[in-house]
Amino acid sequence: MPKVRIIRVRSVEDIDISKVSVYDLGNRYVDGRGNMYGLKYNRKEKKIEIIKLIRTPARSAGYFNKKVFEYRRGQMKEGAQNVEDENLKETGQAELQSGYPENNSEDISNDAQSDISLKANLFDADSFIKRAVESMKNHRDRLNGIMMNIKNSNVIRETDREASAYLIDVFRTLDIDGVQRIDKILAEHKELVSYPRSLVYYLSKLDTRSKNIVDALSGESTKMRFIFLVEMFFAIRNLYKNLHKVLQELADFLASKNLDEVRGLSHGELKMFEDGRTSVKSTIDEAEEIILGCMRLENHIFKEKKL
Repeated sequence: MPKVRIIRVRSVEDIDISKVSVYDLGNRYVDGRGNMYGLKYNRKEKKIEIIKLIRTPARSAGYFNKKVFEYRRGQMKEGAQNVEDENLKETGQAELQSGYPENNSEDISNDAQSDISLKANLFDADSFIKRAVESMKNHRDRLNGIMMNIKNSNVIRETDREASAYLIDVFRTLDIDGVQRIDKILAEHKELVSYPRSLVYYLSKLDTRSKNIVDALSGESTKMRFIFLVEMFFAIRNLYKNLHKVLQELADFLASKNLDEVRGLSHGELKMFEDGRTSVKSTIDEAEEIILGCMRLENHIFKEKKL
């Protein structure tokens, strides 16, 4: 889960985007004039951007909190479950997570004011989990295709023992931690949705933090709801964090290969190799989006506790 860190900078130019990752999205940067900036992931362009956050007077905080609450309540009445709106962070003042670009109002910041980023971020946990499960099915087939294309391309040959041994290890990892793990998660998801086991069984698998939350909940259906979210969160997050690491290493390995030095490759073999590399990159990008979604899911589960 991204935690808020307040970082002092001389100016916005001191924020080096090349050195930040999706795990830094909770960072807040304050320049010498008191302006506050945050980070936002641009899904379309697959990159992290800097945004300037609204800084609203403390006297307005109650109004904006009320508006967000009313918006959320309206969504719940319409049947939109699992709305994630405010995420109160430790800045010494109340700050709603994320933010709009700067408002040009004259009533802008000084150190005595609350820094409030105003955005009612909708997050539907069930929709995210459903999309992640469907993505797994596609990624399972794609992983098999990646391994087949790279192997059949003959770019890495058995005579190159070091590279060949590395590729065998990577393929084994992709099969065990990718293909087979996906099959297991899909089976677990079907079980939880269609024919869940007893509450006692799932409680025995929970970590201490989750057990403490379950103990505070009332009603078996509410507890099972929480368990479903927790089980899916850990399964999806761990799968894609591992896949992202392995695929990034594989992408670097493939990029190091100079095809001009590999003799006797046919047009078809070259195409298989390029198709494999393209699929690796696409899966890395999609894994990053799912990991970002997992951050929001974790926040929804352990901060919002709106089941």
